[in-house]
Amino acid sequence: MSDVESLYRAILAAPGDDTLRLVYADALEESGDELQAGYIRAQVELARLPFYDAKQIDARHFSPGAPDSGWVWEQPLPDGVEWAREPYRRGLPGAVRGDAEMLLRGADALFARYPVESVEFGILRVSDATALAECAWLARVRELNLRIGVGAQAVARLFDSPHLTALTDLSVGSELSTPPALAAVVSGPVFPRLRALTVRNDRRGGGTVAGELIRYRGPARLEKLDITGNRLSAEPLAPLLAAPVLARVAELDLTDNQLGEHGCAVLAAADLPALRALNLTRTRPNDEGVAALARARVLPTLHALALPGNSLTALSAVALGDAPLHGLRALSLFGNRIGDRGAEALARCDALSGLLELDLGECRVRDAGALVLAGSPYLGNLLYLNLMGEPFGARAAGALRERFGERARFKAE
Repeated sequence: MSDVESLYRAILAAPGDDTLRLVYADALEESGDELQAGYIRAQVELARLPFYDAKQIDARHFSPGAPDSGWVWEQPLPDGVEWAREPYRRGLPGAVRGDAEMLLRGADALFARYPVESVEFGILRVSDATALAECAWLARVRELNLRIGVGAQAVARLFDSPHLTALTDLSVGSELSTPPALAAVVSGPVFPRLRALTVRNDRRGGGTVAGELIRYRGPARLEKLDITGNRLSAEPLAPLLAAPVLARVAELDLTDNQLGEHGCAVLAAADLPALRALNLTRTRPNDEGVAALARARVLPTLHALALPGNSLTALSAVALGDAPLHGLRALSLFGNRIGDRGAEALARCDALSGLLELDLGECRVRDAGALVLAGSPYLGNLLYLNLMGEPFGARAAGALRERFGERARFKAE
């Protein structure tokens, strides 16, 4: 057995050990596979970095995918199981999705061949959860996605498994999940170990997941919380943001919740010392809400702010341009109506000198705004600038190319 083969087998036995992956990459390079070796090293490093880090931004917009990306789709999997949409985990194929019963039937072959760490199911029945709880391979699973929903009994059976010891990332679709199921998630033995929790599409007004998190008083290590599409309003948001369970949350995604101006005022007053990334896509803050956010207690230490799809005007950009955004690395205003005046306000904001990623796509920025952005003395650190929308004339396009080169994305007449 070659060094490459023996190291791959070692990874299969301990897929969470990144040192093994890096040694494996060295062995691949020595055997002549420099592309695959480089990809593994890069992906191991990126997995340790937040999405607003410079290396993450560069990889997201400019780096190619895995050198063997075509290979993975051709690899055999058990009947009823397929690769996830993003099948790689830290450089190797490790994410699958499919039917729980079929995955259990082929688990021995699957886990013996690939370092699988991420599993996605549609509906998890009680019988499937019971069988999964007895599967020793469950000890490999770090990410679990119950996409459509789950019942309380299935949650209890699965989370009581002695094998479910590595799980850190849990995603629960609430379309078919009952309130007792969400309560069982938060009160279960797995929750104190979770690093990331996603609960989406709660059709009960956000009261279920927010209420459970508010009531929770046990140990918690949550760093990422995604409660997209829960129809969350300002009323339950206030006690949620004050809940002890959010004390360590660095990334908070509130996309598609009905926060409005009042919700933004609640956010502005919140004490969230660990928060570094806030996503408010389609939350209807209006310009007054953004003005409140511009005075938020968390703003000076925020590294990423997303406000796409909110019909914001130049007034919001002006408010942000006057805010203490010195720590900001990524700002998205995609799909708003800030226009040239808004672009000018951002271009003249010295607090944005550390900005690495700026998304003004579909923001009605015309030639005048593009020229001001190209001439800004504060945007020299940008790694990516999105100005896709109406095409720019020759002068504006030339100025953007001269200043940003391939870092700027736009249409030219």
